[in-house]
Amino acid sequence: MKEVVRMFPITAHEHLAPKVHRMTVKAPVVAEKARPGQFVIVIVDEKGERVPFTISGWDTAAGTVEFVYIEVGKTTRQLAALKAGDELAHFVGPLGIAAQVDYFGHVVAVASGYGISALVPILRAYREMGNSITSILQAPDRERLFGREELEAVSDRLILAVGERGEEMATSATRPLRKLLGNHPREPLHRVVVMGSICLMRVISELTRPHAIKTVVHLTPLMVDGTGMCGACRLSIKGANRFACVHGPEFDGHEVDGWDVLMARRCTYADTSVHQQGFQCRGCSQW
Repeated sequence: MKEVVRMFPITAHEHLAPKVHRMTVKAPVVAEKARPGQFVIVIVDEKGERVPFTISGWDTAAGTVEFVYIEVGKTTRQLAALKAGDELAHFVGPLGIAAQVDYFGHVVAVASGYGISALVPILRAYREMGNSITSILQAPDRERLFGREELEAVSDRLILAVGERGEEMATSATRPLRKLLGNHPREPLHRVVVMGSICLMRVISELTRPHAIKTVVHLTPLMVDGTGMCGACRLSIKGANRFACVHGPEFDGHEVDGWDVLMARRCTYADTSVHQQGFQCRGCSQW
C-alpha cells in the first residue's frame, strides 16, 4: 500500500516589499504549540533543502502559522513562486526555546529585515507583562520599508530608522538608539532586544555593553539544518559551546564570544546565487 504523504497547504502569500514576502501555512499542530521567538523548518518539495524561519504569527483556531522571508537564494525564490493553494512538502516546528518574557520595564526593540515581523509576537508578549516598548524599525530606504503598522500595534513608541543612499544599515539603525542611550539612566532602558543581521546584532551589543543594559539577540541567521546536526550555528557563550537552534535562538549579546567568527561563517554560505537586498552592511550577505 502506497504511503500517503502529508502536505502543508499555503493559505495566504503576501508581497510586503521588494523581494520580501509573508507566507501563511496550514499547520494545526505547530500553531497549537507555537510560542514567541520560536522557528520552523520549511522544505519546499521532497528534494528541497531545509530552511529555518522565525515564526511571525499564528492562529490556533484557524490552525495557521506565518513567517516572513526575503528572497536571497534558490529556496526562497522557489517559495516566492508559490501561491495560495499550493503546498509545502514539510513544515516542522515549533523549534527552539521560546523567548524569555517577563516584566523588565522599558524595553527597546531594534528590528530589521526578517526581524521586523518576527519580533511582533515577542513584543506583544512583553506588553502583556506590562513593559513599555520603544521600537526602532530599520529599512534601507522608503521603498523597502514594511511592517510599520504591525510594530506600531505592539509598541508605545515607534521610531523609523530609514537609511540614506550609501548608508550602512548599522548606521541608520543605531542613530536613534544612540540618542536613547544618551538619556540613560535619566530615562532608563532596562532591556534591548535585536532581531536582524549578525553584524547589526553585534554592533548594538557593543553599544549597550558600557551601560550594562541586558541585550538580547536572536541568532536565527546562523542556522542551516535547524536541529544541531550540521554544527553551522555553533557559537561560544562565556567559553561554552552552544548551538543557536538547540540552545537558542535567543542569547545575551554581551555573553557571545567571537562575533567575527560568526559573521565570517554566515558569509561562507553566500555565493553568486545570493541577491543582495540592502539589509546588509559592509557589502556582506547578512540579512
